[in-house]
Amino acid sequence: MLDASLAKHIKARAAQNDPSYIPSSVNPVTMEEIRELSPGYPLAEIMEQKGWDKAEHINILEPEALKGLNALFTEENAEAIRDKILITILRGYITYLDEPAYREFIKEIMERYGMTEEPDFNTRAYTSARDLFPDSFARLYVRTYLDESVRTEIRQLCQDAISTYEELLDTTDWLSEETRNKAKDKLKGMRINAVYPDKWEDYSMFSVKEDGHVLTARLDYAKAKEQQNIRKMNGTVDKEIWTDIDILETNAFYNPYVNSINIVPGFFCDATYRSDMPIEEKYGALGAVIGHEISHAFDSNGAQYDENGSLKNWWSDEDQEAFSKRVSGLTDYFDHIIAYDDGTPTSGKLVQTEATADMGGVRCMLLMAKKIEGFDYDRFFRAYTRLWQRVESLENSEVSSRSAVHPRCYQRVNVTLQQFDEFLETYDIKEGDGMYLAPQNRIAVW
Repeated sequence: MLDASLAKHIKARAAQNDPSYIPSSVNPVTMEEIRELSPGYPLAEIMEQKGWDKAEHINILEPEALKGLNALFTEENAEAIRDKILITILRGYITYLDEPAYREFIKEIMERYGMTEEPDFNTRAYTSARDLFPDSFARLYVRTYLDESVRTEIRQLCQDAISTYEELLDTTDWLSEETRNKAKDKLKGMRINAVYPDKWEDYSMFSVKEDGHVLTARLDYAKAKEQQNIRKMNGTVDKEIWTDIDILETNAFYNPYVNSINIVPGFFCDATYRSDMPIEEKYGALGAVIGHEISHAFDSNGAQYDENGSLKNWWSDEDQEAFSKRVSGLTDYFDHIIAYDDGTPTSGKLVQTEATADMGGVRCMLLMAKKIEGFDYDRFFRAYTRLWQRVESLENSEVSSRSAVHPRCYQRVNVTLQQFDEFLETYDIKEGDGMYLAPQNRIAVW
């Protein structure tokens, strides 16, 4: 009941993914203003106890949520608040209490997501340790399995994609010269975090007692982490350290705050990258992902940040209007896709940034492909398709579709590829075929 009441004051996932959320979430405040905004809930006192009140910059993402919390922080709700705190703490540490508690938690997770196999205990232990000290595991992995030639190749592929994106901008006829040049400045300033960093996170402030309890170790870590964050507060950001990036995670991403693309080895596998892959497969798999991450700099969220990662409007009014119109067209198209046979809809608002990036990434690689004589487009498109092959339970897919910002995997293939003449020509797809999409109905933003 308390959660439902509080949820009324918190913006939903779709609203948080709306472009307007970013500027609305910038609300710098002073400690005195926090006291005024939160007269009931003791936020200011908590910040002072933690040492957070010494921060030179304090921001409240959703002031209305803080107001809602204060409205609910009453004597009448004391029991519900206590229960909420206890449940939150218990759920956060249940896997570290003892084995029966761990097994009960895993049972609940399996039922929720339709899992049929219990996660291996040793794998869970490894994952838990890696979550806390990712750079320790990463350095061992780099020494054992990687060499500089891999990083050099990936970095060059990233640079080639960025250069090609400049060409893509040159062929974008709805952009003015002024905005196009600003976009190119952003590309020129884009950081390439490829494979592994030269400088690693310092873990010297952490210690683990070999004969201690895992819960105690976790609590000790939390205290040390908080002290580390306090020491970093008000300091300068060392961009040479890839903060909060686990290079062994199966992921690649764009960071708008530092204008960087991050392509890490956790994402590499037979379907995404091998050094001996044909160029068509490299472009269709990892290359499309690199282009995807670059495109995030120019989706409806990333486009609000400049080349330095500052929230700044660098668009002319006319270009912004044309851009928004194209995004709206893509959003509307996805809104009309039924995700599952039971009638589950697709939310265009949720997926529009990722769908924009998918299409931009493929277009970037197709522009690079044109420069290679005898390029095998069938091999390229098959590599892209393998990139999104998944095996998952229907339960998990349905649950994730309600909040996931990525289109369903089959949509990432079918909707993305039908935007491009090269795909239609490769497989002789013509008007009247299920995958055919007329040029005037195509929705790619870039």
